[in-house]
Amino acid sequence: MHLLLLSGYILPPLPAETDPALIAQHGISFFSTWIARVGGLVAFIGAVKFGLSVKSDDAREQLQAVLTMVSGFMIVAAVGNLGTFEIPSSYTVAAANVEFAAILRFIGSWARRVGALALFIGAIMFGLATKDNNPGSKVAGLKTMAAGGITAAVSTVLPLFVT
Repeated sequence: MHLLLLSGYILPPLPAETDPALIAQHGISFFSTWIARVGGLVAFIGAVKFGLSVKSDDAREQLQAVLTMVSGFMIVAAVGNLGTFEIPSSYTVAAANVEFAAILRFIGSWARRVGALALFIGAIMFGLATKDNNPGSKVAGLKTMAAGGITAAVSTVLPLFVT
């Protein structure tokens, strides 16, 4: 019950219009605002961690803090540039599905290529490890082969997500 009351203070009211494009735009602006705030919080935490790690002179801790701070800034920058995608809100469902299907075909074809390359590299790694009788390298080769095979297999399923 208290959660519902709290959500009324956090969530802005929906626009009075029932136009789906306006409701979608309203939702995008709401979520982008909150995602940017979370990104700013992550950057702030990274900056505090970096400030505290300077005194300990531990390079790993400093690097981790800088990476946390940079990831927060990246989140803020990505959400701030949503206009880059240029997705009009006046799409019909059929036009959106056609464009989405084209995007998934492109991603799927390149994921298959990358998966096949990883499968090939893993097979070479496994073959060389077998020649040298190195168990650690054999496992690494098998893992690379498996990752490539899984990537290639999953990429063939992508078009099924388009209705």
